[in-house]
Order: sequence, then C-alpha cells, then structure tokens
Amino acid sequence: MHTYALPQLQILGFNKNSADIQYLVNDFDSFITSIQAIIPLLDLLSSTVFFIKNTQAQYMAVNQTLKTRLDVNNDAQIIGRTPTEMFGDKQGREYMIQDLKVLEGSPIVDRLELHTYPSGKLGWCITHKIPIYNKTNEIIAMVGVSIDIDKDNSYKLKAHEKLAVIINYMQDNAEHKITINKLATIAGLSISGLERLFRSVLNLSPQQMLQKIRLEKAVKLLQNPNESVIEIAIQCGYTDHSAFSRQFKQLTGLSPSDFRKRMI
Repeated sequence: MHTYALPQLQILGFNKNSADIQYLVNDFDSFITSIQAIIPLLDLLSSTVFFIKNTQAQYMAVNQTLKTRLDVNNDAQIIGRTPTEMFGDKQGREYMIQDLKVLEGSPIVDRLELHTYPSGKLGWCITHKIPIYNKTNEIIAMVGVSIDIDKDNSYKLKAHEKLAVIINYMQDNAEHKITINKLATIAGLSISGLERLFRSVLNLSPQQMLQKIRLEKAVKLLQNPNESVIEIAIQCGYTDHSAFSRQFKQLTGLSPSDFRKRMI
C-alpha cells in the first residue's frame, strides 16, 4: 500500500475491489481548512455533488452543485444540518442510516443511486463515501461525492454496436429474468469482456445498467395512479414485491409508495 503526502492530508491507500480505503488527517479543523482552499474549484463541477460531514452526519462543507440542487442560497442554510433536515424525514433518514454506516468505518464505493432533491431535480448518479481518520485512527469525518450519469447515452451507443444491442435487449426484456451469462452470449464476449465494455463506455457495470433501466421503468409507471406497486414490480422484472420495494428504497431513499406521492 502506497502513502502519498498532501498538505494537511495523508492518503494511505485505495483498493476499490476490497473497499480498503483510508485517509489520515491531522485533525478535523485543519482538514476543513485545507478543503476550503479547493471549494472554488469543486464549485465548477456542475455534474458532481461534493460534501464533508462530521461524526453527527452534519454537513460541514459542500460545493455549489449540492446547494443548487437543494435550492439553498448560501452555506448558512446547510452547514450544521443533517440529511433529514435537508431532504425530509423519509428520504433523509435513509441517507442518515447510510452515512452512519460510513462513519462506523464502512466505505461506500461505486453505488448507483437515483437522487430526488427538494428543488425538483431528479437524476441518476454514482456515489462514493469514505470515512476520514485522524492519526490515532479515530474516524472524525466523512467525505462524499455523487457523480451524475449521462442522461442520454444514445450518442455513445451509436459508436458501440454490441453495447446498443445489449441495452436494447435489457429494455425489451426488463420484465424477465436477465443473467449476465445471457448478455455476454448476446454480445459474443466473455463476462469479463462485457464488464470492461460497460465500464469503459458508460462507467457502469452491466448489473448497474439493468438496475437503472428497471428503475427508470418503475419511475414512469409509478406516475400512473391506476397501477399498483405489485403490478409495477412484476413489469420491472421482480417476482417478489418486497425485493422490488427494498431495492427501490435503496436506490432512491424512498419506498415506491412515498416516491409516487412526491411525483404525483
């Protein structure tokens, strides 16, 4: 494991496959001070949400993208507040549970999520959250980023015929069981080759893309009040209604019923 030195910050290592991630800092105040120096740069990343939270999961630093999506005008409206205060009871509580697990030492890496913001913005992203340690190996904060996924991948698919065929198959058969072996066979690739193709072009795994397609279909169907949640689960490839509800809540922070109330 390599060690890299930065002002006020030592990075001990990063191993994505094992989630073996650890960052060391001198203390919380010096860490926040060092990060504040690059916040103006992070403010320019309109497709990336950035935040730092303390051990109570309260926001202590954020970039402009998060403020815009939360529809707040300045830091005073968000700093010191928790996700529950910013996102509301139900969705915010799910984010709080997630944050507290990170603050117990369990990083979140490469997690697909559908975010809904009080501003009305809705969008897919890949989220990473890591704990920050001091030199006595105590967790003193967490850092998170959520990176938007392209809304329209059609221009990429035109240049990748195999990928287009696979995604069309996913969309046409979302209500059926779809295995990675089947997708690899359709593409004429090994499973590892299929994984590399998806990652290199879309920055998603095949499983994440299938989740995304199914949840997008569910979001659309939930806007029809005449469709029951059980019927929607079946149409989106879930034979178990409770499994559908669990995954929907994991990806959005809301149950299908609560999401429907917000959208309609």
